[in-house]
Formats: sequence, structure tokens, C-alpha cells
Amino acid sequence: MFKRINFLLVILAVFLILSACSDKTEKTGGTAKSKQIEAKIESAQYIKSSRIEEEDQDAIAVKINVKNLLDSEIRLSSYDGIKLYDGDQQLSTESDLYDSKIGLDIDTSGGIGAGKSKTVLAIFEVEKDKKYEIGLNPSIPGEEEKEVILEFDTAKYAESHETLDDPAKAFAAYVDQIYYEKENNDYEKFVTADKAALQEVAKKTFKNTIKDAFYEKVSDEQLEKMYMSYRNMLAEKAKVDVKTIAYANDKAVVGVNIETIPLGNISSEIIEYKREFTEDTGSYDREEVTEYIVSKFDEIISSMELKASEDRIEIPITKKDGKWVIKSTQEYGRSLDEIFIKGAVY
Repeated sequence: MFKRINFLLVILAVFLILSACSDKTEKTGGTAKSKQIEAKIESAQYIKSSRIEEEDQDAIAVKINVKNLLDSEIRLSSYDGIKLYDGDQQLSTESDLYDSKIGLDIDTSGGIGAGKSKTVLAIFEVEKDKKYEIGLNPSIPGEEEKEVILEFDTAKYAESHETLDDPAKAFAAYVDQIYYEKENNDYEKFVTADKAALQEVAKKTFKNTIKDAFYEKVSDEQLEKMYMSYRNMLAEKAKVDVKTIAYANDKAVVGVNIETIPLGNISSEIIEYKREFTEDTGSYDREEVTEYIVSKFDEIISSMELKASEDRIEIPITKKDGKWVIKSTQEYGRSLDEIFIKGAVY
């Protein structure tokens, strides 16, 4: 009798083990499969989001391909159907980090048709070079939900972490080369642009602004001389701080804080120098007045106080064929020339 009970207990134990094994998620690295879904990590990249409060906080966007193995639709929501596990600790996806400006759009429906595959995006705050597990919890009408676990090693995506500051480097190099003619090795490395054409447009912006300020005829030779002085002064005195505030999917938003010479205020300075010249010389000859102001132009712009941007200026840029493309005219018609040549910061 005792032997028979032991035998039955052994059979029961084997049955329970086999039952558990038959319902167990099959895991192999970044792939996993159950009776309900098959999933694999398609790609992942570290991102920057303007909604991350701490600068040293790391976030990673993970694209997960999920195949529905059932004959009916299932739902897998990025809001509550995907979780991140750090050992025994459960973490949630960071739904507030989604940003359509950089292609991080959240799928609110979450539906996956019978026998269909779908790529689902999840964003997590993580520690660099650390291993986690991603849990997928599909919602299946009429069936008991079963969590599928994916192994996730952030170290595999370390290279994308090293590129997070590239948009800021690219934009800073663009400003140095186009507006200040300052040497910056990052320009050739990160930026694609028609440098000569953009510099010509910047020069034209300066000349038009100065013409309006003089109210007199100024020769092109005089304008060229003043532009060179102004550009050199900007290179020496202007302060530009650039940070990547959002970056994913070859799209970025850089934040710019700038202190620069407010060229729009120069007309009052020119009027003062005109008055000074006529009082000292008694001459009202327009050509003489203009020549005097041109000779004093370095002194004028050097004496002007730098103006700082009151708020961070946010500028979207995109990456194409491995280099960054920066549009000279931004949203709502504001141009970079207004910021970096006219000094129109506010």
C-alpha cells in the first residue's frame, strides 16, 4: 500500500512538471514564444526626450515584433501590457516620454489581428549596460492571460548611447562655420550643407540690416568691410550653448541658449555717432558721415552689450545619409539668420 502511494505521488509530480513545462514561455535571448504570441526584439536605441528631468537619466526605445498565434484578435498596450523587470522589481513603460516630433508615437489601439504581426514601441528608463527582462501581457478575450518574457541586455545598444550628443555637436559646428567662420572639425563629420550659399545669405541679411540702419547710401565695399568686422566680433564675443534635448529615429531637437550682439539695436548707435561727427566737424556731408561711421564700426559693435536669449530656443534637425540637415528657416517662418546675424533673441 505504501509503495503504491509513493508511486502515485511520483506520477503526480511528473504530471505537474510536464504541465508546467508545456505552458512555459520559450526564451532565447531577445525572442520568446507561448501558445498565444511569438515575440522578438526588433531593435532598440537610447533616446533623448525633452520630458526627462535629469540630464544623466538614460532612456531606451525598444521596438518589439509581436505575432498573434491565435484565431482571434488580441490587444497589447504599451501603456499597461508591457513591463520591465529588474530582477524581482517591476518597472513600467515611460508613456510620458513619447514625442511625435522625433517619431516616438504611441499606439493607443494595441490591436493585433488573428495570425498577424505588429511592431510595438516601448520606452523604458534604464541603467546603462544592465540586463533586464521585458514582460508582454496580451489581453485575450475568453482566455487566461499569459506573460511572455524577453531577455533584454542594454549593453548590446551601447553604441547608440555614444551618439546622443551628435545633434548638439552638429548644430554647434554649423553655427561656427556658417555664421562665425570658426574652425570646427565636427562640421565635416556631422553636417551636410551648402556652406558657400548659406554664408552668402547670412551676409545679405547683415547688409540689408545695416542699410536700413544708416538711412544713407553705403557702398558694397563698405558693407563688406563692416561684415568682416562684425563676423569676427561674433566669433570672439558671442556665446552659444547647444544641448540635445530630444533625439530618436534620425530626428532631433536641439536647445540653444545664446548671448550675441543685437544688431537690430545698432540704428540708435549710428544716430549717436552721426550727431557726434556733425557737432565736432560741422559737416553734414553724407559721404563723409558714412565714411566716419564705417571707420568707427568696430568701436560701435564692441561697445554694444550682448543680449541673451530669455528662453531656450528649440530647433528641429534631421539626419540623412549619416549627416545632419539643418534648415535655415524654422517653423513659423523664423530664420536662423535672424537669431545668429541680427541677434534677434527673445
